[in-house]
Amino acid sequence: MGNLTQQAAEGLKNAVKNAYGYSDDQAYRHSGISSMNGITDQNENVTVDDFRTILSYANAHHLARLTFWSVNRDRPCTGGTADSCSGVGQNNWDYTRIFAGYGG
Repeated sequence: MGNLTQQAAEGLKNAVKNAYGYSDDQAYRHSGISSMNGITDQNENVTVDDFRTILSYANAHHLARLTFWSVNRDRPCTGGTADSCSGVGQNNWDYTRIFAGYGG
């Protein structure tokens, strides 16, 4: 999912670039990524490693925004629902700690 997110962000960058006549750098700086952590509504698995890949991409291109849905899911499941846990093996706040490293 990390690589697919990068591909989608490249498509967004190209659309913004073409729509506004921006350079690549300007288009990146007017774009952003919002991901879901863990098991998504579409049953995709966005792992902690995927977040590291996304963070690296965002830092390299100085995206305007990097966020995820949602912090209340940033914990492993202990019998809860998808609204209260990620659905994957992780430590509490792993996803938050990764994206907190975003420097813009």
